[in-house]
Amino acid sequence: MRAVLASFRPTWWQAVGHGLYLGAAAGAVGLVVSFALPSQYRIVIVVVPALVAAVGGVVAGRRGSVDADDAGIRLERAGLVPWKHVIGIRAERRRRRTVVAIYLESGETRRLTAPYDGALLARDPLFERRVFMLCHLWETHRDWSVHG
Repeated sequence: MRAVLASFRPTWWQAVGHGLYLGAAAGAVGLVVSFALPSQYRIVIVVVPALVAAVGGVVAGRRGSVDADDAGIRLERAGLVPWKHVIGIRAERRRRRTVVAIYLESGETRRLTAPYDGALLARDPLFERRVFMLCHLWETHRDWSVHG
């Protein structure tokens, strides 16, 4: 078992923002559907899906961990990406967020689920520090040989 040198996941505020977004979307859908039903069910059709989606969004918003150890970067869904296959780590703008992208020697680019930075509740005040930490770990463990 290797020791995890750095672990990243969305912040609690980012998870709450994710939950609010999903809750508002479910509430809007429930509101549209409620006009087709009798008036006594409207409040239930609007509120219950919004609350369930909000709670589910908060729980799902905290998922997506990224761990870095001596072997490489461990992604929750994609498994291990060894340091020797990483040729670059950068912060990139994607839609309304700034995400961390790792570039592999195969030409593939993988965007990490955490850390990320965005507006309002998606803001991560430690984002730059976390990107620097990932870059430093890569610089420490990378393969400095010239590939040809």
